[in-house]
Amino acid sequence: MSDEFAAAPVAKTAEVAEVMAQSRILQRRQAARAARMSREFHADVPFSMLGKVRCGLAIAMFLICAFVFMLGDSETYKTPINQLETEYQYVVSIGTCLLAALFLLPSFRSHKFLISSSAIFMVAMGCVMPMMWHAREPQEGTPTEVKDEADATSADEDASTQKGRFLTDSDLDVFRALCAEAPRNSHFAIFLTNQNSSTRTQVRESLTRLLQAEYTRAYTRANGALYVVANVRARRSNVARVAARYGQVVYANPDAGVYEVAYSAEKTNFVSRYSSEVLGSPQNPNFVGANVSELMCLDPMRVSAAAHTLASTNVQVLRRDIRDAIVQVLRDPWDSEPETYQALMEALVVYAPQGDNEAVQLLRSYFESNRAQRRGISLPVMRRLIMEDPDGMVEPVVQLWSANPIAWNEMIGALGSRAEEQLIAKVSLDTDLQLLDSVLKYLADYGTAKSIPAIEKLLSHSDSLVRHKAEKTINTLRARNSR
Repeated sequence: MSDEFAAAPVAKTAEVAEVMAQSRILQRRQAARAARMSREFHADVPFSMLGKVRCGLAIAMFLICAFVFMLGDSETYKTPINQLETEYQYVVSIGTCLLAALFLLPSFRSHKFLISSSAIFMVAMGCVMPMMWHAREPQEGTPTEVKDEADATSADEDASTQKGRFLTDSDLDVFRALCAEAPRNSHFAIFLTNQNSSTRTQVRESLTRLLQAEYTRAYTRANGALYVVANVRARRSNVARVAARYGQVVYANPDAGVYEVAYSAEKTNFVSRYSSEVLGSPQNPNFVGANVSELMCLDPMRVSAAAHTLASTNVQVLRRDIRDAIVQVLRDPWDSEPETYQALMEALVVYAPQGDNEAVQLLRSYFESNRAQRRGISLPVMRRLIMEDPDGMVEPVVQLWSANPIAWNEMIGALGSRAEEQLIAKVSLDTDLQLLDSVLKYLADYGTAKSIPAIEKLLSHSDSLVRHKAEKTINTLRARNSR
């Protein structure tokens, strides 16, 4: 028993010694690691070896991206950047600079403020590179011998020798490739000189709308942008007139479908010259002129806003000028912009005088277009058409009303008794119950005695509600006829 008590302190002492030995080993390891880190890191040494590699890679990526954009801006060298659309150029630029900034951030041991500022600068440069190295001011060498709109339609290949042209043969490679893929379709290349990237999206969308094309692609060039318009439905003679709306046509080859235009920001009016206070205040003396100017621009959103403003204010001055401006704008195709199309039509309803045949023709075209595409039709336009040509609107209104009696109840009522004969033809035992109920309601409100024989057939209908409604309608018509 005594031996066991004597052995216990010895075992405990050995265990303590072993723990202390392990603790001393850990302490020595930690001291060695601290010494090694102290030797490797000094406050005046901002880089580690890996940090140097990261920093060098970040700077190289940024400089290569900037060099590619600068090189693509010259007239001598062409880079893949030139062949990309504007949106993809921004993706490449911002993506490369953002990746460079992410490599740069963890490369420094110290000077965090300096490295953060450098990373922000890289990202900011990525956002402006495509615009900075492709946006040029008009040069003194801009062509002065410019053809007018009539000359542009009859220009031939000899005009290609005109001095001061920027469009080169190699710039048209993408256009020729598209023509080779679909030789039977109508494709056009419109090159706008001296144009920066701020309005390229608007130009691309407006060209697609005005030329009724399937799509338009923009390609950056040294002195502007090349717009390739594919599958154009407009007539070839209209392309020169559309091109002239963006500036002065300095070269035109209608047979090849190639046009070069000296872009004019003032002519396109993509940037409004008027403040929102002037555009929205009828008391302002420039209110009408400002909104008419907005109507004539190529931006559908601004056209729609101006049309809504003019229609809602219904000013009593310069009404003829407003009407003429709306008619001129409506000569452009607007089927691809249904909201703007409707706004222009509602403004035309307000400012076109009664009996205006040109306005009625435009309203009818809008009605037929929306009807064919199964779009909603503005009620003010319908009321005006029924007022101007009630007999001509009977058949289309009855067809629309038959498909949706609730939605077109007001319009069928506006026709009065003119639609009676067509609706009598719809009275039969096989007619849909909902439509039959709507027909009987219409005849009760607007019908005459000649519809009674057709309604009497319904007195033997299998549905008791139809029989009751038919009997009630006959009584109403007889009472009205006896007056």
